[in-house]
Amino acid sequence: MTLKIESKPDHFFRIDLYGYMKAVRESLATFINAAHTDEVVMVSNATHGINVILHNLQLKEGDILIGFNTTYVAISSTLRRYADATPTPQLQIITLTFPTTPEAITSTFRRHIEQNVKRTAGTRVVALIDAIISNPGALLPWEELVQICKENGIVSVVDAAHAIGQIPLDMQRADPDYLVSNCHKWLYTKRSSSILYTPKRNHQSMRWTFPISIGYTSPPNEVKFAEQYEWLGTIDYAPYLSVIPALQFRKELGGEDRIRSYCHGLAREGGSKMAEILGTELMDKDDKFTANMVDVLLPLSEEEIKILPSDAPDIIHTRLLENWHCMSAVYKHNGKIWTRASAQIWIEVSDFEYVARALATICRDLVQEATGSQ
Repeated sequence: MTLKIESKPDHFFRIDLYGYMKAVRESLATFINAAHTDEVVMVSNATHGINVILHNLQLKEGDILIGFNTTYVAISSTLRRYADATPTPQLQIITLTFPTTPEAITSTFRRHIEQNVKRTAGTRVVALIDAIISNPGALLPWEELVQICKENGIVSVVDAAHAIGQIPLDMQRADPDYLVSNCHKWLYTKRSSSILYTPKRNHQSMRWTFPISIGYTSPPNEVKFAEQYEWLGTIDYAPYLSVIPALQFRKELGGEDRIRSYCHGLAREGGSKMAEILGTELMDKDDKFTANMVDVLLPLSEEEIKILPSDAPDIIHTRLLENWHCMSAVYKHNGKIWTRASAQIWIEVSDFEYVARALATICRDLVQEATGSQ
């Protein structure tokens, strides 16, 4: 596709692009069961999409933003930025501590709303909900959380960065107010490409793109949501156009159910093998939160963690990449250090075993360096 674009760039940008992009949006709308093709547009990544949504909501003083302590760091920063802005909405953070249960999460969400969301006339409440948390790599009961939002008149913004290609997405069933999802993570497109889903009922609230496009219409003219995203300036459209080959590739692999079955089974088996090698445990022992990512405790006691550098997860990342030529996300949660390993179609259990041995060695070395022992 890049060769096609570069061979006749003027022809591509002025004539071909619009037909290609419509085909991409049609394919994705079908894939996520959106009611209309024009409910799906492309943005560069999920963080971009969520910033666009929050910018368009025009939050005012007295409005309420709800996030979680597990919200992805860039999105947490985005929420803080809007809480810092003038006028200042109120930012409320719900704490999730794993291990837990899906029922406990929905109960915590309901209880927070009942106890902490105090409204006056005109107060808007917006909840930022993860479909799958980045760290831990936990599949949340996000559709239930969206339903709770509906029951309480709360705007639901779903950060589904890790969702498309990892779990089924059905927009007509879940019916969030807004959703973004990265196609380059689990759908196998080129980096970077993401969907921004907005049901037709909310199109008039999405007046601005970022940057502002040539499709912008001034009030009181009607917003033409999809048309605004047809041209956002000169960018590389190849990642967006890789959606259709990626979907075809997935069909050739055997389809969505086969891909999910393999990756989920591998996450469970590979994660268990990692825990065995490390002498630790899985965060999600009962398979309540696992899609294709599995969280495994690292062999570091609370006492050892206290003497390690504060940036120990970053140090582990660097050593994995530079010395072992592999990667598994490492993060702190609930006073412990965990790793989140991803199961993909091109790996097998032996890859999990290799990463576990690498992590065991790195953790041992870090403790020895911190204590001065050999």
